[in-house]
Amino acid sequence: MILPIFFAATVAASAAAAPTAALPAGHPQVARNPRGGNPNALFRPPADSSDEDPNLPAGTIRIELRDPLDHPLPHHAVEVGIMHQSVAKGESHEHRQVATDDAGVAQLSGLETGSNLAYRVTSHQGEATYAAMPFRLPQTKGIRVVLHVYPVMRDLPHTMQIGARCVVALELKDDRLQVEERIDFYNGLPAAWVPHDVVLRLPDGFTAVNGMQQMSDIGVDPVAGHGARIHGTFVPGDNVIDFSWQLPYSGQSSIDFEVGMPPAVREAYVEAAATPEMKLEVAGFQEAVAKTTNEGQRELVTGRRLSDNEPPLRSMHIVFNDLPTPGPTRLIATILAALAVAAGIYVATQKNERSGAKSAIKRDRARILEELDQLELAHEAGDVGPKTYERARRELVDELAGLLASTSK
Repeated sequence: MILPIFFAATVAASAAAAPTAALPAGHPQVARNPRGGNPNALFRPPADSSDEDPNLPAGTIRIELRDPLDHPLPHHAVEVGIMHQSVAKGESHEHRQVATDDAGVAQLSGLETGSNLAYRVTSHQGEATYAAMPFRLPQTKGIRVVLHVYPVMRDLPHTMQIGARCVVALELKDDRLQVEERIDFYNGLPAAWVPHDVVLRLPDGFTAVNGMQQMSDIGVDPVAGHGARIHGTFVPGDNVIDFSWQLPYSGQSSIDFEVGMPPAVREAYVEAAATPEMKLEVAGFQEAVAKTTNEGQRELVTGRRLSDNEPPLRSMHIVFNDLPTPGPTRLIATILAALAVAAGIYVATQKNERSGAKSAIKRDRARILEELDQLELAHEAGDVGPKTYERARRELVDELAGLLASTSK
């Protein structure tokens, strides 16, 4: 992504002038700005932490559970997850259940230390999950964990204290359009959002929805024929969703599609890796401009930032024009390369049968052919781009040709 955007500052500026919005019916009553001042200002969540504490004995975890006002949260369930890593036995998990006392504190003692053990503290409020960063227990001291738990909202209120930015990145490959989406969601209320059946609509024929793994429970699940369903706990502050998907491409000169947006999108951007001939258009957005990435890649970029009186974006209509259509040259080159490899294999087979170094030649030939197979599979799966694929394939074919040449001497 090449667009430096100060999104939280934009939301903050808008929130300063926004009217107070009511929380959904049945929502737990929470203070909008517990620290006083402007009731429309963004809520600044107190920090969670997992820190070493020399006052705690080794093998001890002290957990302090707190509410949005940073007050102790008594008699609340806490879970301590323990991950064991072993070369011999692999990875295993166990869980300890505890509850905070009248002072909002829970403590576990006599736990194992060592580099093969990792701990993580979590707590739940309804459907929401709150988790501290994982940690290891040091050999000579304990760990003090501070974790905040917030009330839950299922539906988002209409307020400028909540906003999202969406960036869509496009890259055309041989037989598909690779799409990566990043959603930066800012929650400026002292409550967590747990989305209920929020599906980002994707165009007909989409495939390979893949959410990026991250430390929180935020992510997406594919919904066949519809798109990607958002899940997780969107706590106060910054939250990020990263995922990718693909759209089949059969060599047409234009790709025209629409993608759905999550709630509260106030900024949206589209960027596409492009040759000088390609054009990018997004309905209602500024004219795309060409930029060069740090890697020397040419990109077309366009975006839109909404004013305070505009409703949030719910979709983007994207048109990618003047795409290179495949001519006969690529097909002929592929056929010739395949024939050359096949002929080389035949010649090598005949000569190897008469060669004193037959076994060594066979091993090298088998290795090269296996690497060619793996390269083809990786290319088909989208793990290897067209340029890398062509370069690696050329190197392997050259190596095979050299091997065949050596057997003819």
